[in-house]
Amino acid sequence: MIKYPFTLIYLISSLIIIVLPFYWWTYNFGGLVVIETSPFQMSIYFLGTFLKISYVISAALEAFRIFLIIVISRDIYLFLKGKIVRNRILLMLTISYLVYPFIIYIVITYLMSSHGIYSNYSFLEIGEELVSVKYENANLLLTFTFYPQIIYWIALAISFLFIPSYLETRKLKK
Repeated sequence: MIKYPFTLIYLISSLIIIVLPFYWWTYNFGGLVVIETSPFQMSIYFLGTFLKISYVISAALEAFRIFLIIVISRDIYLFLKGKIVRNRILLMLTISYLVYPFIIYIVITYLMSSHGIYSNYSFLEIGEELVSVKYENANLLLTFTFYPQIIYWIALAISFLFIPSYLETRKLKK
């Protein structure tokens, strides 16, 4: 019988999510720029053309994935040997992705205002928004679309298993 089932389920599920090679979110800025991302890989397209910088970014993110696989595998091993472990990695990764649209909003607003570009872009967390952009005599109508993939929702649900995992082991940790 497993003494702390939530902890074991959380650790194994975290490892599975980290190993899976899927994008978590897609950010589409009117087709001009499309970014597909997860904490472990990224693809950037500009006017439909894949940008080679994505390879460099993805290589660094893949190294991070390998590091996390090693850390979580070690945590599972230690847990099975009887040591209590708490690993918040998946929880922190999934929650941080909810902050990214806000960061994008700040960056876009700053870049537009610093270059004299006016738009009606308001904050968008998830969904679609029609954005009107005006620069000198040019008007542009873009559809901004930010949406998570199903794997993100699965990762977010699994990450909340950290709470019962923490509760079942909290009195044992010193």
